[in-house]
Amino acid sequence: MSPAEVYRKETFCADLEVGDRVREVFCLSRVERRRGRNGPFLKLAFADRTGEIGGVAWEDVDDLLEVLSEGAYARIEGEIREYRGERQLNVTAAEEVGARVHPADFLPRGPVPGEESMERIEALLETVEDPWLERLLGEFLDDPGFVDAFASAPAAKANHHAYVGGLAEHTLSVMELCASAAEHYGELDRDLLLVGAFFHDVGKIEELAVEPGFGYTERGSLLGHIPLGYAAVRERIGRIEGFPGERATDLGHLILSHQGELEWGSPVQPRTLEALVLHFLDNLDSKVATARTHLADVESGRTAYVRSLGRALVRRAETIEENEAPSEPPAATGGGPDAGEREADGGSPSLFDEMDDGG
Repeated sequence: MSPAEVYRKETFCADLEVGDRVREVFCLSRVERRRGRNGPFLKLAFADRTGEIGGVAWEDVDDLLEVLSEGAYARIEGEIREYRGERQLNVTAAEEVGARVHPADFLPRGPVPGEESMERIEALLETVEDPWLERLLGEFLDDPGFVDAFASAPAAKANHHAYVGGLAEHTLSVMELCASAAEHYGELDRDLLLVGAFFHDVGKIEELAVEPGFGYTERGSLLGHIPLGYAAVRERIGRIEGFPGERATDLGHLILSHQGELEWGSPVQPRTLEALVLHFLDNLDSKVATARTHLADVESGRTAYVRSLGRALVRRAETIEENEAPSEPPAATGGGPDAGEREADGGSPSLFDEMDDGG
């Protein structure tokens, strides 16, 4: 195959099952050289449009590193094995692709096109009545380049909404939650909260590259999405003569504090009611999306340990037939919620798990 030709994948991450022999092209979204009990090994992750699969290489580590690098493509040979309840690609060989790859094979896309989410976002923002915030929104939404970038961006590198259109999907969800909260809690500044929800992750347009693996850009790695988003909004505010300083401060606080805690990346903690609501609803939406991702392939029972949630998750099987009355609960036998020992969930990794990162 000549370099001018375009390679099209036939087997994707989602297709792979334990026991499969693999010889396919993947994007390397993670390449780490580590040292285990028996010497160096590689901790890997492979990506395509259907998602990611973790991997490991135990032999020929230095030779493989000449071919494998984060963000690059390689043809991988190996076998799918099970490790800690999840599939893992044990790599035996790798080589350069020798052809151009097709972007559509490697960029995961969400269930809702980003353009559709953007239309719904713009419709919701049309309900904003504050004239200064309206003018600020126009500075962004009247820019076709910004709208296209927002519709295409992922919301994260991993964990939640990590696909093309993910930023718009996540933002719309948070905005809808904020609109409901403003209706429920009448003292909230609805306009400020909605606009803050729209802008809270806007810096991710610059932070994450829309390419396989959704790696960090240089600016994203050095600055992070919160400062980038705050700077973008402040720059556009500067174009609007007479924009109220207090309004700019309150909106900036929403952007800077939405991560909630200093150790989670927020320059400041939420100090206004609107900032508290935005933080908790943003966190809720990301956690629900993460949980849904890990529960997607589980019909009944537990998932593997989900590090970002700090636990394993459980899905109940549907056991009650339609129109069947549920059985009566057992009679109370005394004791409060802490009476007796709860079954251990088996989710948290042990010290020995942390010592051995391979499979």
